[in-house]
Amino acid sequence: MVKGIGLISWDVVEGGRIKMKYPEDLDIPPNIVQQLQISHNFTESYIITEEENWNSISFYNEDKELIIVLVLEKYDDGQDYKSVLSEFNKAVEKETLSLLSETSDIEGDVKEREESADVQGEQLKGELKRIYDFSLNVFRTRDEVISKLSNEVAHLRTMEYDYQKKFEKITRSNNLTVKSKIQFLLVINDYLTFEDLQEKIDTSKYWLSKVLDSLQEERIIGYNAEKESYFLNF
Repeated sequence: MVKGIGLISWDVVEGGRIKMKYPEDLDIPPNIVQQLQISHNFTESYIITEEENWNSISFYNEDKELIIVLVLEKYDDGQDYKSVLSEFNKAVEKETLSLLSETSDIEGDVKEREESADVQGEQLKGELKRIYDFSLNVFRTRDEVISKLSNEVAHLRTMEYDYQKKFEKITRSNNLTVKSKIQFLLVINDYLTFEDLQEKIDTSKYWLSKVLDSLQEERIIGYNAEKESYFLNF
């Protein structure tokens, strides 16, 4: 899940510095800021940074001279968030911000330029907030779907285990013929060797062999020579 977003610019005195972040209380340690600045080295690139207490994916926008960094939860896979980071990059590209530049092309006095920069800065912050909120909803929904699927898979595995135990109980009973027991066993197992069947069915080797031959003649079961195993024909 995205914890927040930061925009990092270059200052000749300070080095890398945070120009904007959302939410406001997002923590981007100074050493991480400098590390990202050095890693990107003013080259347009994606970088995933994983450390003990830090996980992020970042992109350097060469035109705006900005690093856009998505701060992620500890166990998130940065690759999953490339598309989200691209959306943030588009938002930065769309806005012409004097707030994010060392120089301004806006004509007028200093006050006018500052007011214009503030307006533009708020516009970008609003756009970043919109994409951030949207990404939270998307990944929250994804996590809910994955959680639901995981629960369903776990339920199906439990059912499979229960059916296996039920079939095994039936095959151990004396109420079924050897022929029926073989078929039951091949329902719950894709392949079984002769030795497997002999272990699970209480009968002589001779009679088991005769019944298997009979089932093959009736095309109820088949034999895979490569695996040396029997399987149920559908």
